[in-house]
Amino acid sequence: MAAKTASEDVVVPAEEGAAPGLPTQVLDALDQVVVALDKDRRILYANRRIEELLGVPPESLVGQPAKDLFQGSDARWLRGASSETREFRVEAEGREVTLKAEAVQMRTESGEVLGSVVIADPVAETEDGEFQKKIDRLVSLGELSAYVAHEIRNPLTGIRTTVQFVSSKLKPNDSRREDLDDVIKELDRIEQIITGLLLFARPQSGRPLLLSVADVLEKTLAGIELQLKDQAVTVESESAADLPEVWIDADLVQQVFLNLCLNAIQAMPQGGVLAVTTAVRRYRTRRSFVDVSFADTGKGIPKEAMEKIFDPFFTTRSMGTGLGLSISLQIVRDHGGVITAKNNAQGGATFRVSFPLPADSGEKS
Repeated sequence: MAAKTASEDVVVPAEEGAAPGLPTQVLDALDQVVVALDKDRRILYANRRIEELLGVPPESLVGQPAKDLFQGSDARWLRGASSETREFRVEAEGREVTLKAEAVQMRTESGEVLGSVVIADPVAETEDGEFQKKIDRLVSLGELSAYVAHEIRNPLTGIRTTVQFVSSKLKPNDSRREDLDDVIKELDRIEQIITGLLLFARPQSGRPLLLSVADVLEKTLAGIELQLKDQAVTVESESAADLPEVWIDADLVQQVFLNLCLNAIQAMPQGGVLAVTTAVRRYRTRRSFVDVSFADTGKGIPKEAMEKIFDPFFTTRSMGTGLGLSISLQIVRDHGGVITAKNNAQGGATFRVSFPLPADSGEKS
């Protein structure tokens, strides 16, 4: 690990109080999780990184047994007596993260053991360039998609024109007209796929303005009111008071919200509830976000599909193109934001879109 190895002890002055001698302001600025334990392996201190990952205020962890946070750990490891690096699946407030952690002993200058310090990295952020490799793969796939789409679209136009011409020469009661109409419908479906390919390969350039996501969300929900009614889906909306404005392109963000709403509706074929909430996540030392969450009461995302849902062309529906979430991911990423998905404990799934607050995202032109 970058900060400390298990063979090195942390030496601090022997002072009383929570997190004795620890430079908390410095620790809060680290990308790593830092958790200090007393001799009884109870939490003395946790830095702000734990709040960013799990949404739990560090102060609320003080006094809790460390084994409750790092489940499956043994006393020897928590005391820092083992140099072994371990992985833990940590869950709180509906969020989950895998931490790669090691524990080191915390001693006074005279050598007395005060406790230990657990230092951890989120696994998703420490894998050797895996995320960047995936992005590079998507870029290459996008370039290939653009080429294929253009090559298909040209002859497709000719085919459609010919079919329409032949159909116009048949008598109105000729049964072959129905067959040709079916061909036109399939050609239209191919055209839809090609349009999706081009959007994925070369997304529209956004023109961000300082806007309220709540207004964009309201417009999106109004546009699908009939679909919601037809599918017996009830919307439960909850918006944070005084929601800050963020830099977004309203049309592109509405496309993202529409994709997520339609996915939620399709996940509840027998009807259900779509809970849409907005909130602000504020951090003292790092970027803060405006969150928009879409939670459905469907069957949830199959475990084997969770890592693939944002991949282009991946779909669990026979008539889907598998490009909606890929395009949404690109749009949100171009806004400097993040989109995540998880299954709910009570059933169904939640997609969360996060946009950085203006003070964190810098000036936009």
